[in-house]
Amino acid sequence: MLIILSKSSFASDYESPLKLALKAVGKGERVAILHIQDACIAVASDSYLKKLTSSGIEVYALKEDCEARGLLQKIKNRVKTVDYKGWVNLVMNEHDKIVSWT
Repeated sequence: MLIILSKSSFASDYESPLKLALKAVGKGERVAILHIQDACIAVASDSYLKKLTSSGIEVYALKEDCEARGLLQKIKNRVKTVDYKGWVNLVMNEHDKIVSWT
């Protein structure tokens, strides 16, 4: 399952998508969260990343959106940055379920 987040954690409640992700992980599913647009701000938070990675959730961020927000230097090595081609690969080849949380 790939969950795509686009809004900042300051403007949107991440509780519901995180519950969905954790439930899927609990069922043995491979889960990844792709952060785009203002959601990229969340991947600069150590506590947020720790919650995801300790649960086995893969964390991705769109490189261009991180660059636009000056976040590339703040993103930890636990976050995989992808370009638009990488995003398409995640959707078309890596995951069979896509959830866009806007």
